Amino acid sequence: MRTLLLSIATFAIMHVASGQSTHFSQFYATPMLINPAATGLTTGPYRLAAAYRSQWNDAGSPYKTITASGDAHIMQDRLAEGNILGLGLVLVNDQTLEGAVQGNSIAVSSGYHIALDEYQSIGVGFQGTYNEKRIDFSRLNFENQFNNGEFNPSIPVGEALGDGKKYYFDVNAGAMYSFSAEDRSFFAGGSVYNILKKDESFLTEQFKKPFLWSLVAGGDIDVGFNQSLYFSGNFRRQGADNETTIGMAYGIFLDQTGYTVLKLGLWHRLKDALIPYAGFSINGLQVGFSYDYTMGQTRASATNAFEVSLIYLRPDLSELRRLIPWY
Repeated sequence: MRTLLLSIATFAIMHVASGQSTHFSQFYATPMLINPAATGLTTGPYRLAAAYRSQWNDAGSPYKTITASGDAHIMQDRLAEGNILGLGLVLVNDQTLEGAVQGNSIAVSSGYHIALDEYQSIGVGFQGTYNEKRIDFSRLNFENQFNNGEFNPSIPVGEALGDGKKYYFDVNAGAMYSFSAEDRSFFAGGSVYNILKKDESFLTEQFKKPFLWSLVAGGDIDVGFNQSLYFSGNFRRQGADNETTIGMAYGIFLDQTGYTVLKLGLWHRLKDALIPYAGFSINGLQVGFSYDYTMGQTRASATNAFEVSLIYLRPDLSELRRLIPWY
């Protein structure tokens, strides 16, 4: 493929063509994207979530990622007490260059959790995903379409670019441990994505999407009257790339039930960015805002990003238990 005129176009196509998996700095707000075993792991009967990320805004054509998901408990009357069977759906869209480069995926997710006692459970989860990658070459400018310093879109690119479409199916799997008591909670799990390692390259050479390994852990603990400390971390490895994000938030309960909470925190993606976070929860509805401030060696080649997340977790009215804090 000829060199694209704009460097952002080159980077955007390489991002799609090289198969880097979707991720959010607010990974705790997109649980089924970091571990399929998180499906159904809620204290209420169902959960709805959405998140939006925008990066490269300084370059003139931001790279945007949008996800929406929902998961619910099913067949509870047929399971042993304390066990959970969850079923979920996850939608993701990535796009840049005003939609000329984009990817879409839909995943059906399931999770089964076995109660070890009143406070602990272990579970496994699986996902099947259908993926679509698109590049509309007719909306992009190529180097050899310039003639004597003037751009002429009628000049042929000079190479067969194909229809710019890729479709494939993939499988993800994970396992998770969780503990929840009245004054504290904890979870930890591991997962693997892209198990089938499908070829999704738009380039001449074949490129198979590498495994994505993910480890996640976190929880909360009461630290005083109407106050809690929330903490979480995520390690990801895909191909030769590693990413570690850790952080915590301080929460103040604004009522006696624990369902109205103001949270302020800071996460750190090691050797890359600081990520301040602010969130507010009321009656099961949580809104979160974060901003990636890149630093260090990546500062010269990267731009800042911001994210907004929205989660609704239907409270279990039969018990006065607090929401799982990392959601």
